[in-house]
Amino acid sequence: MPTCRNCRSTHETEELTRHTIAEWVVVHCPDCHAPMGRYRVGAPAVDKLQNA
Repeated sequence: MPTCRNCRSTHETEELTRHTIAEWVVVHCPDCHAPMGRYRVGAPAVDKLQNA
């Protein structure tokens, strides 16, 4: 389970907030909304938070 570096909360990957901004998907903590990572939309599947 991913842990937020800002507020130290731990969540299931399904609980994380994802936003698409231009060609990027940005993953946020659902509690404090701090960014936890990002990846390109057209890139190969590398969403490690999704597969954790």
